[in-house]
Amino acid sequence: MASPREAIRERGWTVEHVPHEEIAKYNACYRVVLDGKLIYPPAADDLGIPRNEIWISEKWAKYDRFILYHELREIEHRAAGHDKTTAHELAERDERSLWRDNPRWRVMNAEWDEGRAHLPFPGE
Repeated sequence: MASPREAIRERGWTVEHVPHEEIAKYNACYRVVLDGKLIYPPAADDLGIPRNEIWISEKWAKYDRFILYHELREIEHRAAGHDKTTAHELAERDERSLWRDNPRWRVMNAEWDEGRAHLPFPGE
């Protein structure tokens, strides 16, 4: 399997790191075309994300590997017909199955402002 960044590049999408202040409410977001479907959450309209871009807060750039994987899986789940909430939950499930024992992933969860408290932290 290609890395998330390679998979994103192969699809013709770009990753943009934006100032945290611009995306703090969401941390990461996207507007992409996959299998002929334009896929994006409502936040993409709020942020003005152009087509075929994934935005990540500069604050989280050090965790790109994990965040891009999550966004990619969420997009794929949306393309398969899941709603935004279900796709997000499925992407988190995918993360847990891959990185449950990864110390760096756990540190990221602990550093997150909100929204990831239900995921494993260091020492759990």
